Amino acid sequence: MISKSFLKSSFIYTLVGALPMVSSLLLLPFYTNYLSTQLFVSLGFYISISMFFQILFSYSVDSYYGVKYTQLSGDEPSQKQFTGTISNLLIIIAAIILLAILIVGPFLFTFIFKENLQVYFWPFGFLSIVTAFFNAYFKTCTNAFIYFKKAERFFWFNVTNFILTLGLSIGGLFLYPDSLIGPIYARLISGGIIFVMAFFSFYAYSGLTFNKDYLKELHKFCAPFLIYVLASWGLGNIDRYFLKDHISAETLAAYDLLLKCFLGIEFLQNGLSAAIFPKLFELWNKNKKLETTPESNRYFNVFGAINIILLTGFCIVIPFGLKLIVSKGVYFTSFDYIGIIAGGYATRSILNFYLSTILYSKNTWLLVKVFSYSAVFQIAITYFLVNEFGLKGALYAGVITKVVQVLFSLILTKKIFDYNFNVVKIYLLPLAYLITNVVIFSICPVYNPILYFIEFFVFSLLIYFTFKNEIKIVLNQYLKK
Repeated sequence: MISKSFLKSSFIYTLVGALPMVSSLLLLPFYTNYLSTQLFVSLGFYISISMFFQILFSYSVDSYYGVKYTQLSGDEPSQKQFTGTISNLLIIIAAIILLAILIVGPFLFTFIFKENLQVYFWPFGFLSIVTAFFNAYFKTCTNAFIYFKKAERFFWFNVTNFILTLGLSIGGLFLYPDSLIGPIYARLISGGIIFVMAFFSFYAYSGLTFNKDYLKELHKFCAPFLIYVLASWGLGNIDRYFLKDHISAETLAAYDLLLKCFLGIEFLQNGLSAAIFPKLFELWNKNKKLETTPESNRYFNVFGAINIILLTGFCIVIPFGLKLIVSKGVYFTSFDYIGIIAGGYATRSILNFYLSTILYSKNTWLLVKVFSYSAVFQIAITYFLVNEFGLKGALYAGVITKVVQVLFSLILTKKIFDYNFNVVKIYLLPLAYLITNVVIFSICPVYNPILYFIEFFVFSLLIYFTFKNEIKIVLNQYLKK
């Protein structure tokens, strides 16, 4: 059953874990108001590059950590030794990547970015890459706090990162208006501080232990998982790399601003998943069978319901909020396609349903297949549709790709788990929301908040009547504790 303590910890891990993305959202009005649209676009590319290298620096050990740490339950010395091995491995990986990028970085940046985009390796590109390492190490450390059951430490570390990033970025923008000095150095300095905090936390728990015996199994899990995460980065960023040569800087800036707002939704989804997955692993470990159960399904039923409510509310709140805090009207053109983007995010609850089973069964090559196939499909369809239809082509390509991801997940995971679930709750509700939003965009291409108010009301009622029994169960469990 879903306990009161689980609900409390989930609240902390989900909301506090979202603080880095909240800081990004809070900084958006400062970026849009104090930077030109050209510099805003350049900053967006620097951030996407940083996220790419964060994936390389982490080598996906943050995802592997929870699975292995749970398997070592009852053996505290081995858990500490494993944690120390992870800490030192991350530093070794960083040294190798940084040395390599110093050699090839200038050539790569010149090859990928045209002069008019103002995206260069020195100094901002390299500093963004160093920041990526700091963030990768910090993320792994705070992810470990979840499995240590250290919610308070998780809270304070993320709050510190939030305050530093926000304060230094705003201060830098005021000191150096219409310049990337403030945003880039703020991320670097705050990243350096949280890296030191994370390093000493790992050191206090495990010392400088390193056991190479863990590396074979780790590599077997992480190598394919790394490909999966890189494919995920491609799915989330490749459209802008295609669009940069087909639309104006102003239009690309507006599109990028809206997508950054959606990163807030994505981070909430990731935070909720981070809270749910450990509980699912415990349930399946006790059950001793590779099968979904009514109790494990309940977590994803709730995930899907919360996700749709968040997305419907998002389509109402974000346009209203941006008009209050963003002074340049060029960014408001992005409101017209907020619904179709939101529709694509509804599939996340379905994808995470399959992702959890793949992770638990350690079939990481399935992740590679699902997301690599999807990434290849998206590259092809985005390239074609962007060339033919510009921005509208990228929007439809994104939605089609997310549906294809679900199909790949359904087809490729049939043999790893025994799936028993309510099709309406897991599948039909998210897909109904996606289809509704695509229809709204196609029929009414100009943003109309009344349509989204109606949608919010309809889906709230639909979710209530679909999940009312489960809501009662969860509330009764909570009140009894």
